[in-house]
Amino acid sequence: MRNIIRTNIVTRTTVKHSSRTRKSICALVSFVAVLLGLACPSFQWRANAQMDDDMDMRWFFRPIGMVGALVDDGFVINPLADKAYTGIDYPGALLTSAFGINNSGNIVGFYQDANHNSHGFFYNRVTSSFASIDYPNPVCTSGTDARGINNRGDIIGACTDNANNFYGYLLTAEGFSPVQAPGHRSTIPQRISPKGTIVGCIHDQNTSTTMFGMSLDSGGFNFFGGTFGGLDGNGFMNNGVTKGGRIVAGLFMDTSLNRTRAYIVRRGVATSFDYPNAALTQAWDVNAEGDVVGVYRDTDGRIHGYLRSADGEFTSIDFPGATLTRAFGINTAGDIVGTYVASGVQHAFVRSAKGRGNQ
Repeated sequence: MRNIIRTNIVTRTTVKHSSRTRKSICALVSFVAVLLGLACPSFQWRANAQMDDDMDMRWFFRPIGMVGALVDDGFVINPLADKAYTGIDYPGALLTSAFGINNSGNIVGFYQDANHNSHGFFYNRVTSSFASIDYPNPVCTSGTDARGINNRGDIIGACTDNANNFYGYLLTAEGFSPVQAPGHRSTIPQRISPKGTIVGCIHDQNTSTTMFGMSLDSGGFNFFGGTFGGLDGNGFMNNGVTKGGRIVAGLFMDTSLNRTRAYIVRRGVATSFDYPNAALTQAWDVNAEGDVVGVYRDTDGRIHGYLRSADGEFTSIDFPGATLTRAFGINTAGDIVGTYVASGVQHAFVRSAKGRGNQ
């Protein structure tokens, strides 16, 4: 990324507040937010800007150009003071979602700007700054996202055209290159391994019967699910991959149960699983340890993130004070990124493995 991103170094000054002062500030901010929600139409629109609960992938995309200059740090400390969680907002964005995190702690995702256009972003942990990402493919007119980043800093994602077709890309220090499966209308790269194996999905007429898991390595494209083998059902997505493609994680519609389920593929053997008593389970990433993160819906219809350890133990992930949480990415250290909704506004978050150690 050094060759394609301009860096603005931002000097930050630490300000110390007493406990009483912090409480007063939080109370004032909350009061102002309520007034804005009642009086300001633009704020009211922002309060409704969020993804639907069923994770309609078509919503994620909408502006085209190149990687923009880095901007000020958008990390905001959660006022509920849970040390494990930190909220993330791209500066000036209506909403922000984080999808991937590498072992250096660099994060990718997407945001929606004040004009309701969607862009990918890259967060550089060293400089504490963001860069906007737009895939310069003239076919794409409805926005760009960024979904995965490996330890070399290679980024993958997709953009869309007006007909809602997806065009995948790979962004390296040399620039953009297309990731498109021949003969298929849409290709969505989701994750990239340390050595460059890319996983995701392809689809044609719809995101159910013509959608299959995809992997791309030096040998070319391979597909997973349904007629391609592995599991029966439809709507397959490969969402996570470890070094050498040893483990792949994803989601599909199990038509025998009429329920969205998660799966893990280890050395070619596929196993489906569900969060306990969940009405829906999705797997969105897997790390080198075999830990999986994803999303589940409980029987009351509420959306949560989860962590499934390599030995099969589940932990629910809920950003403090949020009405909805989704976990999308995990690195080897166990740091997790995703999105949450609070007071009707969608933000990204990082859940620190170190922060959880003292809880």
